[in-house]
Amino acid sequence: MTDKTNMTIREQRAALASPDADKREAVVQELEAIAAGEITDVLSWDEMGNVGVMASDRLSDRARRSIKKVKITPNQHGNQIEVEMHDKLSALRLLAKHRGLLEPNSDGDKPSMIGINVTGPKTTTYEVKEEDSDE
Repeated sequence: MTDKTNMTIREQRAALASPDADKREAVVQELEAIAAGEITDVLSWDEMGNVGVMASDRLSDRARRSIKKVKITPNQHGNQIEVEMHDKLSALRLLAKHRGLLEPNSDGDKPSMIGINVTGPKTTTYEVKEEDSDE
């Protein structure tokens, strides 16, 4: 089976529609972990702003599944830490569609159109009349 963490959105959608129940359930579990993942599962910081990364052997299964990338670069001030999590909104969207919480939409990858009506200030027109002079 394909590594679920490296599946594209299209591959995940296909797996969710698959007749193979085990494959669907594996993808659902992966998406649930991504959707529930939080940065505090991986990082901690104190009131002084000192950031620490949780040791990999202490990470929960949910945390491991939700991490896309960790990069630690030593510099003159300590370590520069970059943690990238998988896209939580995409995982939630796929789960919602799979569970029937959203209407199926063939245009899922296209942006939604939102109508905005803008009304300017009301204007008043004045007519300037010349005064009659009796001279």
